[in-house]
Amino acid sequence: MKSHARLSPSGCDRWSTCTASVALIEDLKADGIIPERESSIYAAEGTVAHEVRELSLDLGLEPYHFIGAVMSADGYTFIVTDEMAEHLQGGIDWVREHTAYPSVEISVKLEPWLPGQYGTCDTGWIETVTYEDGETAPCLVISDLKYGSGEPVDAEGNKQLRLYALGFWHYIGRPKVRSVLMNIDQPRAGGMKFWEISLADLLAFGEEMKAVYAKIVAGDVEFKPGTKACRWCPVKDTPGGCAARNAWLLSMFVDEFEDLEGDEPALLDPIKITPERRWHIVKHATDIRAFLAQLHEDSLRAALDGKPDPGSKAISGDLGNRYFTDAKKAEELLVDALGDDAYKPREIIGITDIEKKVKPGKKRQGFPETWDALLALVDRPAGKPKLVPVTHPRPALTPIADEFDDLD
Repeated sequence: MKSHARLSPSGCDRWSTCTASVALIEDLKADGIIPERESSIYAAEGTVAHEVRELSLDLGLEPYHFIGAVMSADGYTFIVTDEMAEHLQGGIDWVREHTAYPSVEISVKLEPWLPGQYGTCDTGWIETVTYEDGETAPCLVISDLKYGSGEPVDAEGNKQLRLYALGFWHYIGRPKVRSVLMNIDQPRAGGMKFWEISLADLLAFGEEMKAVYAKIVAGDVEFKPGTKACRWCPVKDTPGGCAARNAWLLSMFVDEFEDLEGDEPALLDPIKITPERRWHIVKHATDIRAFLAQLHEDSLRAALDGKPDPGSKAISGDLGNRYFTDAKKAEELLVDALGDDAYKPREIIGITDIEKKVKPGKKRQGFPETWDALLALVDRPAGKPKLVPVTHPRPALTPIADEFDDLD
């Protein structure tokens, strides 16, 4: 596995916000409470995707050249599929549209801002750009591959990208550029995302990080939990979790109870909750649910260990779904008794599987005419309305009544 800096770019959302987490994590690791970081199969798959991308850009190859190749990372082995190749192709094509000589997988040092710290910049280059005001000037470009499909990552405001940009700018000799364009290539969760800032803004961010570093070294730190800060923090997964995070999450909804005493706590009338506080609770609902789920798990474990929380106990759960211990033998018995009635009616495969088998690709002939005809038959219902932060790029829904403002 790759080593990680103490204040790594990937952990910037945590250590730059919750500065006290740095020493706490080190102490818990020393005590064996937090184990050394281990790779997951998802992280290993991302490493393989990065390697295919790197080789393609360095050697002038295409991702489909690697289809069928067996590649290993962090103890896991993968076969490169046409699906992975197709996911990587768009980002690689975009890089090549802008430069013929990208710097790929560059180890960058952050000495001027974070002494002793470093990271790996996926892809970077300088290109000459003509701006809207007519000026032609150099632009620093950073492109970062995020192969995970679980959680979309925004480019705007991204601290990790800004640290990579600082490190790459320093690596190539601190050239004079007018702007810095940062790109996240996340093919399985949102596609290509961009954020452009001035060099002055990037350097101002560097000074902010330098100040954070000075506070951490001096011990002038604080616990400051938050959604991004706590997302990948290992402290929350230790027995009892993080006290600061627990208090932060409890404070969001405990005040909504008028009376917490007794077996049936009285909830505050939702009408009395201000719109601002309601959105604050909804915005952090994922964290709250995860926190409550962990409390439930800890309470159950205590009961199973013979130390139940006062007023609780563990009992046997409901029986699970029935299943055949020998599915093949059960099939034989059913066919012998029922014949064709032992099977469900045939069903066509789903659209996702159809796309894999029918859609043409660079290394797959497919069935072009059939695919085009099928696309004409595909429909998709509108999604249900959902709440998002006001900064989300999609436009807000318009209240139905507003559509009839002018009927005179």
